[in-house]
Amino acid sequence: MKYAYSLLWLTGLVIFQSTLLPVVFPWLPLMPAFVFLVVISLRLERRLLLIAALWTGLIQDILLGEFLGLFMLLNFISAALVWEIKNELFDNLVLTGGLRLIAATLIQEILMAFIFYIRGTANLGSMLQVNAGIHLLSNLLLYVLFLVIFKLRRRQDNLEAVLEAKL
Repeated sequence: MKYAYSLLWLTGLVIFQSTLLPVVFPWLPLMPAFVFLVVISLRLERRLLLIAALWTGLIQDILLGEFLGLFMLLNFISAALVWEIKNELFDNLVLTGGLRLIAATLIQEILMAFIFYIRGTANLGSMLQVNAGIHLLSNLLLYVLFLVIFKLRRRQDNLEAVLEAKL
């Protein structure tokens, strides 16, 4: 049942990020569903995480009209690679989650740049630097916001205990 709630939250966040956020913050590429996917990667097993990544990408592809499954591919590859960053790398889950988020964002940006390269887009290097920086900054901002919201909901002493609790 916990997994179904996570999928519902992901669906709601994708709908929110695809419809309302571009209207309110058109200059900032906020992706709360992607950040939440990385946060729940700390708790889910690999098979469930990959299904959640495919589901999130499918909903985003349907809402944005991508017929080739671009976001499904990006979410799946980044979730599969990010899951390999183990929780035991650092003794702190907050640092591990931040490292996973940085890696996932950079993986998505590099894959998107490769897709633009295949399509023949010029000035790829400068576009990759600017987009990666803005997306990384906005994702880290959302990660800090998620941690603060979870901390306020759970009322634990430290942030690592918040991430160890059931999401």
